[in-house]
Amino acid sequence: MIWKVLNMTPIQQKNRRGLRMKDYIMGLVVSTVAVLAPIQAVLIVTGILIFADLITGVMASRKKGQPITSAGLRRTITKIAIYNTAIVVGFLAETYMLEGFIPISKIASGLIAVVEMASLYENLNVLNGSNIFNALIERLGSINDKSKDQ
Repeated sequence: MIWKVLNMTPIQQKNRRGLRMKDYIMGLVVSTVAVLAPIQAVLIVTGILIFADLITGVMASRKKGQPITSAGLRRTITKIAIYNTAIVVGFLAETYMLEGFIPISKIASGLIAVVEMASLYENLNVLNGSNIFNALIERLGSINDKSKDQ
């Protein structure tokens, strides 16, 4: 019996031993990435919006003189987990239960984007000191608009 094991190639020995835990975990990771590949861009954009909200929120709180606490930063981690879970669960329900009938993941990601954009808008208003859209419209206005006001 021992002479059979010694004469086997490494591949034959591995097949004889069976799969290791590492092989099962790797298969699970590859399968998960393959299933979630269609919403990869949505998850990345959500992460970018959350990160932009974090940066502008820290800058706005510094401008207001408020302290930056670990509880505030912890909320960002919670946001990442909850938002991504909502998008993934919506995608799985949409794909495997509703067969694309209702675009749950698109609705969830749209609502999340609106919430994050509103937060960014508030933070940018604090940083600018005034309504950022009004300031942008004034800067983009033409000479004709200014002559009509006079």
